[in-house]
Amino acid sequence: MVRVRLLMVACALAACSHGSDDSAKQWQSSPPPPKIEVPAEVSIAVEVNGQGRAPITTDTLKAAKPDFEDVEHRVWLVTTLVPEAARSSAAIAATSPTGMSMTLGRPAPDGFEPALFLSRRGELKVAAIDPKDPFPKWHGQGGRLRRPGDSMPHVGPVAKLSITTPPTP
Repeated sequence: MVRVRLLMVACALAACSHGSDDSAKQWQSSPPPPKIEVPAEVSIAVEVNGQGRAPITTDTLKAAKPDFEDVEHRVWLVTTLVPEAARSSAAIAATSPTGMSMTLGRPAPDGFEPALFLSRRGELKVAAIDPKDPFPKWHGQGGRLRRPGDSMPHVGPVAKLSITTPPTP
């Protein structure tokens, strides 16, 4: 009798439980903090024409005024953080900790500029931004509403910036 009851309880529990359903809605991650904060322990190695320079750190970012800022983002142009990158025809390569890299020319076509981008969630990435419209309406709204989202390339997190400038004549 006890076995029959246990078997009935087990069957009832199995019938009521749901298996793993990938299409089930999930709660979004925790909300972002109310204020944008530069993450602790930021250290982005910087190289100019193969020579090491002082890294971009948490203190560097806290001391440098962002070139663009709103309630959700802070953006520093790479040329603000690494003055050598301001030279015409400079190439800026951003590399992630996993080795993925992207090279952006400066000035880029259509006036886009390489920039270090900090989101409200504390995510740092290098992206090409349009200084005339650094925070487009669609920014951060991506696929959840079936909008195209940001089509510009970006690398994040960032471990290293390598700037290559042409030799001076």
